[in-house]
Amino acid sequence: MFKNHLKNEKIYLGGQFALGVIYIVLGFLFIYEEKLLPTVLTTAIKVTFFLTFLVFMVRTWKKKDRVDFLISLGAFVLFSVSLKDDYFLMRFIARFFGVWALFNAAVHGLEIFIRFKTKQNKKIVHLLKLILNILMASILLSKGLNRFLLVNLQIAIYTIYFGLVQILSSIRVAFLKDASIRLSAPVFLAAMIPNFLVKRARKEVLEHPENFEDTIIPTRGSYISIYVYAKDEGYNRMGHLDFGYEGKIYSYGAHDQYNRAKTMAYGDGVLIVIKEEDYAQFSVDHGGTVVRFLCELDDDQNEAMKSTIQRMLDRSHVFDYPVEKDENKEFHLTHLLDYSEDVEFRKFNDEPFKTYNVFTTNCVLLVEETIQRTGMKLFQMSGVITPGAYYEYLNSLMNTPGSIVVKKDIYFKK
Repeated sequence: MFKNHLKNEKIYLGGQFALGVIYIVLGFLFIYEEKLLPTVLTTAIKVTFFLTFLVFMVRTWKKKDRVDFLISLGAFVLFSVSLKDDYFLMRFIARFFGVWALFNAAVHGLEIFIRFKTKQNKKIVHLLKLILNILMASILLSKGLNRFLLVNLQIAIYTIYFGLVQILSSIRVAFLKDASIRLSAPVFLAAMIPNFLVKRARKEVLEHPENFEDTIIPTRGSYISIYVYAKDEGYNRMGHLDFGYEGKIYSYGAHDQYNRAKTMAYGDGVLIVIKEEDYAQFSVDHGGTVVRFLCELDDDQNEAMKSTIQRMLDRSHVFDYPVEKDENKEFHLTHLLDYSEDVEFRKFNDEPFKTYNVFTTNCVLLVEETIQRTGMKLFQMSGVITPGAYYEYLNSLMNTPGSIVVKKDIYFKK
């Protein structure tokens, strides 16, 4: 059995290395063979439209659902248009990338505003990134042929980078006995994962109730738990991320309602340190879907985790939350004080975590800085980091060589 496991691991790592090489070659082909990428993309999208039409037509026939019928009709219309005009798809892709560049420009604009407000450095770096994204958006949203060349270049770079990360990951696991690494899914896809997770959980809880846990067991011993939270409402669709260690959950966000923007885009960063089962159960009781990834640590990783958490606590101070102001008990921290007897609120003494930024210095960054001590690494192509990206990353590491992710539990209010 052990020999078979080693053999399968070698096959997996060899395949990962080979795929990495293929992706790099494909990326360079996209650059030097300008017509290859449009051909591949348009063909793939046409097939996707057609398959979507077939799948939802079958679902319409079986369930008589009006939404399924509208989706199938829309897919058929798009498929028909794409058959007549190949460049329709390329124009759509170019405009999509253009809108995405404008979004990234807005992210850097918010970062500049926060850095001016809090007197932080690196404002020039973000200003240059903002200008670059505006220039890219102006090209991608124009009518010139240059926009198609820019799309080619962007996708080619992502493909090459993806291949390099695959090769590096296989070498780390095979020869250095280190943790596996991954490249994040594109942010516009990863951001939607928590919302899909909620919908899928509701269906799965009916079909496979055995996959769901009723009791939240605190993390003890040589383990760390990474929690992903999601709700099917408002900004909660983007999800939330934190971690549990030695029976405590460490959760970061703009939780101080008296010192944050109304949009919650930025504000004082607050670290919640709370009894693990209390916080997870609180989220479940309030309609959330909670997924826990249990990661096993070796002795060195466990010691590194302890020192990392202690440094995090040393960089912060206890925040005396004015609960008496919240007479109607409307806010998150007030609810936690009512729910748990073992909870503490802290604020950071210095940046980056002193000021929360929904796109960059957010709950994911705190977890990322912590779990990197285990050797795990999620590379980001964009400055925007989302809980969905980490859900996809951790889920992909389940039962793979070089992974410390050993178990996944789902908690849901049935």
